[in-house]
Amino acid sequence: MLKLIAFALIPFALVAGNATAAKGGPAPGVVAGWDGTVDASRAVRYVALPADSTTAVAAVRVSDGRVLRYTTIRGAYGIPLVAFDGTAEGISTDGKTLVLASVGANQSQTRFAVLSTGTLRLQQVTTLPGVWAYDALSPNGRLLYATQYLGSGANARYNVRSVSLVTGKPVGGAIIDRREPDEEMNGAPWARTRSANGAWAYTLYAKPNGTGFVHALDTAKRRAFCVDLPWRTSVERLAAVRLSLADDGRSLELAKRGGNRLAVVDTTTFKVTAYAKP
Repeated sequence: MLKLIAFALIPFALVAGNATAAKGGPAPGVVAGWDGTVDASRAVRYVALPADSTTAVAAVRVSDGRVLRYTTIRGAYGIPLVAFDGTAEGISTDGKTLVLASVGANQSQTRFAVLSTGTLRLQQVTTLPGVWAYDALSPNGRLLYATQYLGSGANARYNVRSVSLVTGKPVGGAIIDRREPDEEMNGAPWARTRSANGAWAYTLYAKPNGTGFVHALDTAKRRAFCVDLPWRTSVERLAAVRLSLADDGRSLELAKRGGNRLAVVDTTTFKVTAYAKP
């Protein structure tokens, strides 16, 4: 059974199925055990099993299920989820860095454990004040991109920030779309896909008012673009939309799960061509 640990300001709990943050914002949380996350080569799967005060971490060969390495670290951590469709990440594209996110009810701080994939040795623990959620890693694993919540509630506003995994401190201010510097970020992430080189993270967000947007985050150059979608529909229908890249990454396709194409985003100009409403 898929077990998600809600990234919420509620007592530590294992929750079956998708979980929204009751008071900490619309973060998907982390996954304990189950499928974990797979590296870019799809050769090794990493799984985290948190207990009360420690977490067991294992590297498992995908081809035959053999456990290659394992370790135990202090603190309760899980593999970070980046969308409510169950997409998990946490491994840098170069395959050298694994980042785990803390679990539990701690409004005052959030912790990220940084491990070397080659040895599963704990490199450092990055502690940030307040409520944060994992968003992405840069291809070389030196920058963590995280969502910083600015308030409480399911519709809390938030900023996307970059954090150095060398110093453990945020780098610069909020990463915004410079074309719309005053636009506030809110909404919940429902789908994610990455470019082949791992630099771009494309995330579909659904807002409470029935609109949606694609957040295009360039993890190599610390920049972002928000692409508004020309629809107003229910959150449930937007949540059923999936993302995929085509034309060697030049096009981002939005389609119903197992269905027809709904829209295409040009990943160079970010122009949207819509074909149907979800």
